[in-house]
Amino acid sequence: MKTTGIIFAGLDCDADAIEDWNRWYDLEHLPPNIALTDVMHGRRYVAPPSHQGLRPDGCDEAFSDGRSAFLTIYWLCGDVDGVMATMTDYREVLVEADRMFPDEKKIVRLGDALALDWAVADPALKADPGDIPHISHTDIHVVLRRGLGDQHWHRAIYAPAAVSVEGVHAVVSFTSRFAPDTAIDLHMIEGDPAEVVAALRAATPSRPATTDVGMDGPFQLIEPLRYPWAEQIRGSWMPQTVA
Repeated sequence: MKTTGIIFAGLDCDADAIEDWNRWYDLEHLPPNIALTDVMHGRRYVAPPSHQGLRPDGCDEAFSDGRSAFLTIYWLCGDVDGVMATMTDYREVLVEADRMFPDEKKIVRLGDALALDWAVADPALKADPGDIPHISHTDIHVVLRRGLGDQHWHRAIYAPAAVSVEGVHAVVSFTSRFAPDTAIDLHMIEGDPAEVVAALRAATPSRPATTDVGMDGPFQLIEPLRYPWAEQIRGSWMPQTVA
């Protein structure tokens, strides 16, 4: 099965519900959604204070001031619009079955459905195009940008420079089905995210002036049912409630 796109969601929960919400997500929310037709798998990520501090000033509201501490990505192998519609409808089934976490304790800051546009891997991996979205990683570096007229530049100029950086295994780019002129680039990285992100920014050329970046920062891959960063979030400057 070939990757066709992703469902992308930036989320938050109240700090006093981190463990409960994450267990609900791992045990009760990911499984029924992954079981839907044309969903290959789902992965979850977290941006604790150390990762949040790597975001530059000027990010979109959904990613500024400690927001979107969590990220869910569903990888799709069918019609992107159809999967998004099915997942939206199925949410009501889960609500009726009393399988949803209390709305007042969590929030979706940004949700989108995006189609796969291009993928570039470190040449040393000798990956086939279909392999690239599945390359393993410890963290994922997310760049949300606007200006699809620059998409060829990002594929031909930016991506080769990015994957030349030690610790950057691949870059996979998606275009939004619902937000005009919007793309999300996912960098599969390994190693100390602060070091890799600094090297990535130093090694890649300045983006075209027509490109507007709304998010530029890493998330740590969540190991299911293990949340050692929960206390870091609770003891930090990050928002403690979703209100």
